[in-house]
Amino acid sequence: MEITVVHTFFANIDDDPFFAAPEGVWSPAENLLHLIQSVRPVIMALNFPKTALRLRFGKAKQASRPLAQVRDTYVNVALASGGQARGSFLPEVQTYSPAEKVRILAKWQKKGADLQAAIGKWPEKALDSYVLPHPLLGKMTVREILFFTLYHNLHHVNDVQRLLNQAESEWFEPK
Repeated sequence: MEITVVHTFFANIDDDPFFAAPEGVWSPAENLLHLIQSVRPVIMALNFPKTALRLRFGKAKQASRPLAQVRDTYVNVALASGGQARGSFLPEVQTYSPAEKVRILAKWQKKGADLQAAIGKWPEKALDSYVLPHPLLGKMTVREILFFTLYHNLHHVNDVQRLLNQAESEWFEPK
């Protein structure tokens, strides 16, 4: 899901519900912080020299999977087998205030701009040639990581929509 669409969705949540959630469920703020934490290593990897990525993680041995297949593997394998965020991917809200909401939203916009800039440095063909590790899905091509990032955003927007009793955003298949 596009960075600006995600930003607009979260920005339109009133302050109180932005920080509220039942026990054991992430609040909208925590979902957005998790997305920020999740995109950080992608940005870092995309900004590494490609030679360093190849030496560290190797080259792709097969073609990139389509977005729908990456999504299905995430939902039907990783999540279905109990996969969940842990460690540095667990969100923690520091304060519960309108100023904190603004800070979180600004951080998301900054990470989105950083991600778009990092992607812009990659030639199309290289997206299918290099691999990166994913904590739940193993090694994936850069294109697959970007597909995952798109779907992961939608997944968390849908989680928040369910929390707020809103209709979920539709699944999409890019052309």
